[in-house]
Amino acid sequence: MPPPATVSAPEAAVLDLFARVLLAVVFFAAVVGKARSRQGFAEFRDSVAAIGPRWLPAGPAAVAVVAGEAAAVVLLAVPGTRLAGYALAAVLLIVFCAGIARAVLARQSVRCQCFGAGGGLLGPQHLVRNGLLVAVAVVGALAGGAPTSAPAMLVALVTGAFLGLLTTRWEDVAFLLVPAGRNR
Repeated sequence: MPPPATVSAPEAAVLDLFARVLLAVVFFAAVVGKARSRQGFAEFRDSVAAIGPRWLPAGPAAVAVVAGEAAAVVLLAVPGTRLAGYALAAVLLIVFCAGIARAVLARQSVRCQCFGAGGGLLGPQHLVRNGLLVAVAVVGALAGGAPTSAPAMLVALVTGAFLGLLTTRWEDVAFLLVPAGRNR
């Protein structure tokens, strides 16, 4: 049996930067989408009320989510706090998965307000997206390493930003990739 593949320190640094940028872009878009208008935040608060446990006050929970997302962006941006940023991002995403799963299993018709108003109905595609983002957080946290060449870091930065923006349009991507009969 061949030995397990290892990642060199420069490759790990590129992977870490890629993951931090991707997650920071996603969480930054989420904060902006929810906080840019009173109506956007109100719709998000209403979605929290619909998918959260009945005992959870939706207003304070919605504020805590937006604050947590903003904190994740800051923690991911500062190299010395990257592990805390990854941990916070993973915890938020797991909590989101629990709420989404609760809504899906209860067959609730709740719109995704992850990036503000206009999202589609919560469904399995949102669980897949958030599960993949949890995996990115775990891989990024395990990476790290010494800084590498500027071109490699630029590629990580641009790729992470592009995929982060693409992730914010996940419903559109899922619509394009899933056969037409299964989109309903």
